[in-house]
Amino acid sequence: MDDEILDVVNGHDEVISTVNRKDYKQFLQDGTGYIRAAELFIINSQGQLWIPVRTANKTIAPNGYDYSAAGHVGAGENYLETIIRETKEEINMDITPDDIEFVAKLKSVSVRYIRTIYLLRSDKTPHFNPDDFVSAQWLEPADLIAGIDSGHPAKSNLRDTVVTLQTYLTGI
Repeated sequence: MDDEILDVVNGHDEVISTVNRKDYKQFLQDGTGYIRAAELFIINSQGQLWIPVRTANKTIAPNGYDYSAAGHVGAGENYLETIIRETKEEINMDITPDDIEFVAKLKSVSVRYIRTIYLLRSDKTPHFNPDDFVSAQWLEPADLIAGIDSGHPAKSNLRDTVVTLQTYLTGI
């Protein structure tokens, strides 16, 4: 994972260079460009999100809530290819572009990411990769937000992304 090569993009999401993932902290300090990520929520017919909990050995948000699947966009890869790959790797689900909905593209200036958010509507409970997650549960979006607000560890942008998802879902 730490030897992963990622594209660096400008504020218009155009590739300008590459960076080794292990050099992210230096990249963040330099503030020159953004790296990209793709993130997926699975939502069931009751409106609950399938939310896994990360393993304790993760560098970012150990033991924290996570997206149903997510990952960095590798060099030469696009957002859609990334989320299809990550969904297979992290939760053992084979999906196609026709299975998912594009929700939003977000720019996170503080952590230098451009992220795309996708939605998969499914009542199937995934089987997660134990190298990535220790548990998972179906949660109402409001309950997930309340858990984060109460101090449960989570990826730094997860709460705001759930709010974006709620806005998307009410607009359909």
